[in-house]
Amino acid sequence: MIGWNSFINNQSIKTRFLTTLFVNILKVGLSFLSGIIIARGLGPAGYGNFNFLLVSFASIITLLDMGTSSAFYTFLSQKRRSSKFYLYYLAWLGLQFLIALFLIAVFFPDSWRNKIWLGHEKKLIILAFFASFMMTKVWQTVTQAGESIRATVIVQLHNIALAGFYLCTILAMVFLRCLTIANLFIIIAVEYLLFTFILAKRLKDNLINLEETEQAELSNIIKEFKIYCTPLVIYSIVSFAYSFADTWLLQKFGGAVQQGFYSVGLRFSAICLIATTSMLKVFWKEIAEAHAQDNKERLYYLYTKISRILCFVTAIGACFLIPFSKEILVFLLGPEYEPGWLCLAIMFLYPIHQSLGQINGTYFHATLQTKLLSKLGIIMMMASIPLTYFVLASPSAIIPGLGLGSVGLASKMVILNITSVNIFGYFICKSSRWKFNFLYQFKSVILLLIVSFMGKGFLKWFFHILNISLHPLFLMTLCIPIYILMVGIIICFFPRISGIERRELIGLVQTFRVILHE
Repeated sequence: MIGWNSFINNQSIKTRFLTTLFVNILKVGLSFLSGIIIARGLGPAGYGNFNFLLVSFASIITLLDMGTSSAFYTFLSQKRRSSKFYLYYLAWLGLQFLIALFLIAVFFPDSWRNKIWLGHEKKLIILAFFASFMMTKVWQTVTQAGESIRATVIVQLHNIALAGFYLCTILAMVFLRCLTIANLFIIIAVEYLLFTFILAKRLKDNLINLEETEQAELSNIIKEFKIYCTPLVIYSIVSFAYSFADTWLLQKFGGAVQQGFYSVGLRFSAICLIATTSMLKVFWKEIAEAHAQDNKERLYYLYTKISRILCFVTAIGACFLIPFSKEILVFLLGPEYEPGWLCLAIMFLYPIHQSLGQINGTYFHATLQTKLLSKLGIIMMMASIPLTYFVLASPSAIIPGLGLGSVGLASKMVILNITSVNIFGYFICKSSRWKFNFLYQFKSVILLLIVSFMGKGFLKWFFHILNISLHPLFLMTLCIPIYILMVGIIICFFPRISGIERRELIGLVQTFRVILHE
């Protein structure tokens, strides 16, 4: 036990981040393969229905949560808690589950279910709820507990094992010809619950603080959560309306096929968020601890450094993939997905500012500024709902819209994301008395897009002159070294937009020289 505790407590930020990054690359790769197989097997309409049900319940679960999951992780990051703390929180999770299940299965009449879930069967709706709850609440809880004690390595190993097991199950379903939406929901619920028990058993003895008794009473715990979560209640309600409206309106006006195109775009764009998702829990833990210690210098360093680096790293991947959107879709998913190429191209821009949005949101939560987060978030989400209706509604509707389908929703997401990220960033800097700088976001994106399109255009022109016809993905492969070289030049001439100081860049170059001469 001593060795295990020593291992946990001595994991540095760098170790935990690199471990999470490596595992996330494997995990996202496995999940991506699973998604590709499911999308090809179900087709655009089936894949759209599958994601519509999952996302709709993720929105409802957010409503029931009311910010308590964020409070749970923040409190655990500050210090270890007693067994009573975990038991009370698990009881709260069980209450959320029972309330939602009662409403869906018993309270709601068929007419309500048909309007909310647009004609899907009651059995399928209930299965979707089980799957979504296990994936977004139960599994999230045990991984948060692990991250709170810096057990990042253990948590991420279980994550990759889960992703690998899920991929094997999907392949088996394809082989047995039983790949259906209902079966997928059953598999998701069972596998996430199974791995939750496995990881919880592994972490149990290292999570509990046996000495904490004074603050373990239910009244004290409720008081802590009440102070943290009260500003987030209205925020959770508006967040539910915001995310549910996007999914529901697209399904209503665009149909399952457009939902499928958008879901594919969202899944592909998530590839570019690997670095951000790898850093997020680590960043949350360190910010919460620095704030508890009133270490303002460390707060500034962590926020500015990580924001710039993650924005640039995310932009590198996203900007490279944009020119090849059509080729990627046709090769991986088949010609029936080709009409969704423009949605995919736009959605590749989404993770760039989404990375900054996640950093901003994490900073607000970790520094206990939930009241300000709630106010800003409510304003932005309230503005989003009518905008979503306008871009998705049919021109022939009672209140006419543009009827742009997945392309319209993707465009709205990108524009609103850029706006909200910079508003949130401004208020973080203002409250901390830091200088607000936003131009680096756009400089990096513009430069990388120019490089990416020029690289593809140059190679197409070059091989056209030679009268050589190349497979699009082979052309994409040839663009990689050119793109990497140009990215290196950008970092050399504009190091600060990548979050690297010139002295750090010089030190990095010198390190490589030493390695090469050994």
